Amino acid sequence: MARFSIKGPKFDGAFCTVDTFRHLLTDIEAISHLENVARHLVKNGIYVLGLHLLPRQEIKNKIHRWKGRRGNLTVYSKINVLEVNRKRRKETLGYTLRVDEKIYRSIYKLHTYTLSQFKKLLDEAGCFEIINVYDLDYDLKHPLKLDQESEEAVFILRKA
Repeated sequence: MARFSIKGPKFDGAFCTVDTFRHLLTDIEAISHLENVARHLVKNGIYVLGLHLLPRQEIKNKIHRWKGRRGNLTVYSKINVLEVNRKRRKETLGYTLRVDEKIYRSIYKLHTYTLSQFKKLLDEAGCFEIINVYDLDYDLKHPLKLDQESEEAVFILRKA
């Protein structure tokens, strides 16, 4: 994710949602990612970037669950925050996926961002400006006003 090259014409838009961005474990990797995405977008191209932010106070939702069903198949998902190290900017998540009777478990280390840390990262990368921000419902009629307690954000970024 930090270094890539795609042959062919540039794109009008790109997206990276569902917190994947936080798998880039350093600011250097994150900046490299942003620069590479910008390099592959046309002027004023749009990048939709969704991620969880670390609130100044305590994380409100330490467990996220969802259930999906199609036909006879049922999938249950549970993500829980195991540890947050604010000083090292690392978060450890436990992920459990149950598909019918099979259970899969994983543990992920992710990079954390407060709102101000994320804005600083965008400034350092220098290739995107924030156009708007939404919650994970993606309701374009209801943009978010972020503050230091915000936890979820879908940033609409425009190539600078």
